[in-house]
Amino acid sequence: MSESDFQEASQQGWSDSAKRWARAAEEEETGASADAAAWMLDVADLHPGERVLELACGAGRVGLQAASMVGPDGAVLCSDFSEAMVAAVDERIARMGLTNADTRILDAHHLALGEGETFDLVLCRFGYMLMADPLQALTESGRVLRPGGRLVLAVWGSAEKNPWISTIFDAVMTHLNAPPPEPGTPGPFSLSAAGHLQEMLERAELAEVDITEIETEQTYESLEAWWEYLREVSGPLTALLAALPDADLKAIRTAAVSGAQDFMADDGSVVFPAAVVGAKARKPA
Repeated sequence: MSESDFQEASQQGWSDSAKRWARAAEEEETGASADAAAWMLDVADLHPGERVLELACGAGRVGLQAASMVGPDGAVLCSDFSEAMVAAVDERIARMGLTNADTRILDAHHLALGEGETFDLVLCRFGYMLMADPLQALTESGRVLRPGGRLVLAVWGSAEKNPWISTIFDAVMTHLNAPPPEPGTPGPFSLSAAGHLQEMLERAELAEVDITEIETEQTYESLEAWWEYLREVSGPLTALLAALPDADLKAIRTAAVSGAQDFMADDGSVVFPAAVVGAKARKPA
């Protein structure tokens, strides 16, 4: 698949999930995603009056928290390549009455910003790992930072440390008899190796790179709730499952639920271990 075909398919997948993401964003975030956001905003060292760009913003959960930290004299631009996602964030901004947050449709590979438009901080949670060319996107992120500006990102750790999603991927790949993805293929675990991520950031000409692994958990009310949640909000996985015949979908669900049995608690809830890799870096002054 060419880069443009991948971008189009990915964009469609996330657009199809936008309404479900918007509904989820109205609820308090918990688990690994919340822990990743808390870590990112802590190490971002935000100050009143700063300008922030959020890439691959999804429902804008991280960027809109940053808006309260930079205050009325600061500004946050939440961006995504999905028009539907950006529209959902626009609605959230209006409901929240935020006056220092805005949105824009942007492709992280080619940031079409105004002349001289730069930022003190770029944020990206769970985005670069799914991009067709993460090095290009990281390089663009550095380009739009002011000298001394910061980049803070989070990606998922290895498949072995994230059975809450790898269990379903394994079930899909086994049922479809699909080969393992080629190295460099976009996916949830494509940037999970700390050494690889550090190399990418340094190749993007960013300095003071610091990589951290965050051990956390993903909890669901039941196996059914886990399966339905990932079916609805997992972007490319959602699109893949939706395209399968009912018989294939049923077989994959059966295999995935069987593989997740070991994570069930006595009350019927499901508690998976999870791991996030966080990174911060700075544009040389």
